[in-house]
Amino acid sequence: MSPGLICKLSKYTKIEIVFFLVYFYGKSLLSSFEYNFWENHYTGISAQELEFVWVYGTCDVIAFLLFYRALQYTLKKNKLWAFLAMILLFLVFHFFYKKAAHLLISHLDFLSDSIRSDAIKWYHLKRLGFTISYMIGQLCGIGFLAYFIHAAKQNEQLKTLKEQQLISELTYLKAQLQPHFFFNTLNNIYSLALKQDKNTAPLVAKLAEMMRYILYKADEKWVSLKEEVKFIKNYVEVENIRYRSAITINFDTQGIVDESKISPLLLLPFIENAFKHGVQEEENEGFVNIIICKTRKELTLEVHNSISKTYQNTGGIGLVNVKKRLTILYPKNHNLEIQNDGKIYQVSLTLEMK
Repeated sequence: MSPGLICKLSKYTKIEIVFFLVYFYGKSLLSSFEYNFWENHYTGISAQELEFVWVYGTCDVIAFLLFYRALQYTLKKNKLWAFLAMILLFLVFHFFYKKAAHLLISHLDFLSDSIRSDAIKWYHLKRLGFTISYMIGQLCGIGFLAYFIHAAKQNEQLKTLKEQQLISELTYLKAQLQPHFFFNTLNNIYSLALKQDKNTAPLVAKLAEMMRYILYKADEKWVSLKEEVKFIKNYVEVENIRYRSAITINFDTQGIVDESKISPLLLLPFIENAFKHGVQEEENEGFVNIIICKTRKELTLEVHNSISKTYQNTGGIGLVNVKKRLTILYPKNHNLEIQNDGKIYQVSLTLEMK
């Protein structure tokens, strides 16, 4: 078998090949070596023993490979009666198969006289040609391999299905989030345009930059943390233009210097929520404080904002979606705390980074 062909084989086929080679050739060779070493005081394996292992090992590989394939079929059907019936049928088959193998070997001229004479002698024996204990060992070995491969393939299929389900759900959640984000931002631009505000053009420019990020990055599974923080910074600057000096906005980042990855638009809903529901109608007294801090293994987001007098906790699609995404992407690697005392709304999110 060429190296190129071996590389193309699946990992399960490679496991099967190695198992059959070791089980039916390697084990017999090791047994002969140990017997020679301890009983005959001879280190090595004779040519006659090598021939025996090659001939009868090949016979066993053919027979038990058929049994192995049949066993895989019964495992897929998941029926115990079929498994037991197959074992009984194999024992009957193995008896006649061994007889035929001995007869064939006795007529192969390229084999040595000793192995041919032994083969014809075993052909004429009236007993089964194998012991029950020997067959149980062989069947258990092949059964273990079949069950292992079957279970591994099932786990792999289940993992693939789960990953496909998660990808579909994440795509759906992000598809909901993007129109929601643009709807809010366009409302901001519209309100400034009605006033013929000079900040309308800079706001449109910032929105275009954010749209470019969403169009090219939002569909990726992971993006650079630096890019995500830059996107959030643009969003905060948009809100700065909108509110100007009406409220106090503080945005600070710490430790965003490495190449850590994060799911795109994951942090945005918490920040968007602070502006939309917290300070939308505040004048002079409102505030939004945002801190994004990256340590060696963790990312922390802290958002504190004042609560407007007309604030009503209606949930919001963005916040609901981001909680679902956190559950999917960081099932045991995130901690989210949200506090609301009626005056200040606080969000604290900690992620164990990928």
